[in-house]
Amino acid sequence: MTSPAAARGPHAKKPELRALTGLRAVAALAVVLSHTGIPRNAPEPLHHLVAWGYIGVPLFFLLSGFVLAYNYPQLHFHDRRRTVLFYIARVARVMPLYWVMVAYCVVYYFAIGHEQYHGALLQNLLAVQTWGPDVDAALNYYNGPGWSIGVELFFYLLFPFVAPLVARIARRWSVRGLVAVIAAATLALVLVWAYFVLTGRAELPSKDPGSAHRWLYRNPLPHLAEFVTGLALAHLLPRLRQWPAAGHHVVQTVVVAYVLGLAMFRPITSQAVNSGSFGALFLLPFALGILSLASGQGWLARWCSTRAMVALGTASYALYITHRWLVWQLSSGKVIQSAPGLRGYAALAVTLAVLLVVAEGAHRYVEVPARRGIMTLTHRVLSRREARANAANAANAEPSAPPAEASAPRPVADARS
Repeated sequence: MTSPAAARGPHAKKPELRALTGLRAVAALAVVLSHTGIPRNAPEPLHHLVAWGYIGVPLFFLLSGFVLAYNYPQLHFHDRRRTVLFYIARVARVMPLYWVMVAYCVVYYFAIGHEQYHGALLQNLLAVQTWGPDVDAALNYYNGPGWSIGVELFFYLLFPFVAPLVARIARRWSVRGLVAVIAAATLALVLVWAYFVLTGRAELPSKDPGSAHRWLYRNPLPHLAEFVTGLALAHLLPRLRQWPAAGHHVVQTVVVAYVLGLAMFRPITSQAVNSGSFGALFLLPFALGILSLASGQGWLARWCSTRAMVALGTASYALYITHRWLVWQLSSGKVIQSAPGLRGYAALAVTLAVLLVVAEGAHRYVEVPARRGIMTLTHRVLSRREARANAANAANAEPSAPPAEASAPRPVADARS
């Protein structure tokens, strides 16, 4: 994707895709509801929908690829300085609040006299718990949602190497090449899913190291299909903006109908379908939806672009990373799911209000200041190093011309004397 904005470099500020910011709020709230649950007297299809709220996680991975390729269209690993700055910026974006939540869990365990799970703690501090076979270490002992941050860090590591390949395909083969990338990623994910279904591994419980949950949901490798698809979508965006508004209305309606219909009316006992929800069943619908929303056209794009949704989306990472531990501490999940009458709905409303207030505070007073502080310090250090290097080069440089006195011409004797 080459454009005047892209030509300014990988760190050029580009127009915000407000609808995608709002979509992040939808994904985060879906995950939150999957952990809080809903009142028992809610319609059965809504229970089915909420139980699949974790599909917001693969949606996040797609969005991550798209947004990175959109904001860093020319980043290449050959440019070491920009690559290092990219890595520092990504760590500054996600890790401070992540570590704060891990520290909070440690302090809470200490305060109540609970044992510390030292092996799991080390994995969580390093954000590598997603690679291990122990589901408790990844999801239960400390801050459960943190496993996906390990996946994101893996994607950040690969981005300066993979993104240039996708950009090269976009330049050389245009739409056909990008469609081929998306088709290959989708096919790879579907084939892996089919393998787990045909071999019976989709039936294994989540704690089994060979389960579909372990390999299709928590392992970063299958999610590469979503991330790479997101990279390709970013290069397709300029062409999709040429679609008429009616086309976006249709695409967004079809995608919403597919996602809601499959989640609400699926065969509940089918482990094949459930394991497909980890990514294979939603990769293409989510890709079409993201591409359409990024254009800013269509009814869903308008709704996601409202001030309320954008505000929620801005704090969505904080909501995602803080909510599960608080739900457990509040013990509100049991009340929401078991209280009779309207009490369950009231408990759900109060719980969501508390979670949103905490998320906004965490975003405003932890996430943003930490990111700014880290980046400010990084730029100061780099500026000082460059200044010292320039001074050293200037001191060691050989003069390009002899001194003025030496170069001045000598007086020539008058031929008449």
